[in-house]
Amino acid sequence: MSVRSGLVRKEVRAGKPHWVIDFRFRDRDGREQRYRRDATLQTSAGAHAEAERLYMRAMETGTVAAPELAPTFQTFVEGTFTRLYMPRYRPSTRVRYTALLGQGILARFGKMRLDAIAAPQVRAYVAELQERRVQPRGPVNFVRTVLRAAVDSGALATMPMLPRVARQGRKLPDAPSDAELSAMLASARGWLRAAIALAAFAGLRMGEVRALEVRDVDLAGGRILVRRALSEDEVMPPKSGHERVVPLAPELAEVLGPFLRDKLPTARVVLNAHGGTPGRTHVLEALKALQRREKLLERSFHALRHYFCSTLVRRGASLEAVRLLAGHSNLHTTQRYVHAAGGELKAAIAKFSGN
Repeated sequence: MSVRSGLVRKEVRAGKPHWVIDFRFRDRDGREQRYRRDATLQTSAGAHAEAERLYMRAMETGTVAAPELAPTFQTFVEGTFTRLYMPRYRPSTRVRYTALLGQGILARFGKMRLDAIAAPQVRAYVAELQERRVQPRGPVNFVRTVLRAAVDSGALATMPMLPRVARQGRKLPDAPSDAELSAMLASARGWLRAAIALAAFAGLRMGEVRALEVRDVDLAGGRILVRRALSEDEVMPPKSGHERVVPLAPELAEVLGPFLRDKLPTARVVLNAHGGTPGRTHVLEALKALQRREKLLERSFHALRHYFCSTLVRRGASLEAVRLLAGHSNLHTTQRYVHAAGGELKAAIAKFSGN
């Protein structure tokens, strides 16, 4: 037991802890070999369990490799991954993963055995993507996701140490001005006006806007209960996984009134002329058409949510209050709006200038 207690250790890299499996064994020819890899699951229990399994295999067989040949990337993705792992993701994530497979990942790795995919192959793929001016982070992270699933399911013995792809520079939130929002609300008709107001005055994401029901809006109590969202037309919990309450701004109450009348409690607030919920693409197309018609800068629907957060910060709301109202899972996301509003930056320059 004293030998096995040294199979796992913790390393700190760039200020972050990593669980590393590290042990020596003798191969089939009696030569000493060293196995050293980051644990697939970065928890103490997961790392120790994986290390124990690999160590026992090495002691019994002289190798840490799985006894069976690993399947090809395509065989695993179209079989085990699609059947057991894809259903765990949100519908929008499943759509993105399916798109990535059709955008070159299967063509690049499909015929390769899982145990043949390592750092050199992934670096070559990154170089190919960069040459095509494609951001490699998403595709490489998906390959990493598939390989982790292969280890988890036993189709792959160990997780290869793949290269990390640098994050894209974080952009400041893009939000319309007060004048732009006023122009959009003045020009919008029907369900689009309600959708714009819910995003700009309550900070709802598009999926939350489309899923909002009449019973979720309490005009008398002055609040909105955000408890569901639509992801590719499938009802899901909000992105954070938690319900939240947003006090009803007077501007929003005024807009929503007509959209709540004569509807059953379970009816959707935002409905098109045919009584159906507008699809995600329909919402985007309608918003872009409105912006073009009013000669406004074309912005995403999510920019209206940025308006909500930026306005709160600019007018003195605490970051924690904004985080809770917006449903951010952590304060780092909310922090971006401080920089966008510029209040702290202006205050810092005022100190520099002595004003």
